[in-house]
Amino acid sequence: MPAHPRHEATASSQDWLRLLDAVAGGEVRVVLSSSRGSRAVLVSEDDLRRLEEAERSRRVAVVLTPRERDVLLHVERGLSTTGIAEALGVAQGTVVQHLAAARRKYGVRSSGQAAARARGAGDLD
Repeated sequence: MPAHPRHEATASSQDWLRLLDAVAGGEVRVVLSSSRGSRAVLVSEDDLRRLEEAERSRRVAVVLTPRERDVLLHVERGLSTTGIAEALGVAQGTVVQHLAAARRKYGVRSSGQAAARARGAGDLD
């Protein structure tokens, strides 16, 4: 028997209500998968709270260098790498390195995401 058995969604409304009650009671977790591969997991509020607390405890405060902060402020304003380099009087490669460091610190893929995370964390105030 597979670790995650698949069940077709042909249950009655009463069966679904019982299933949702079991999820809410922490008895089961339900994984819903689409044909495109995306997934959603139904968990109890207690499980969700524990997951959120674990995530918060794993977060480490990000410390930006003054120049990383300056670069992210310019990203927020919509400047390109070239524009940021010109505004700060540095080489484009320097800007690229500061952006890469900021993305790594925030664990994101784009500079826009890094700027948004920095703003949300109060690191650009």
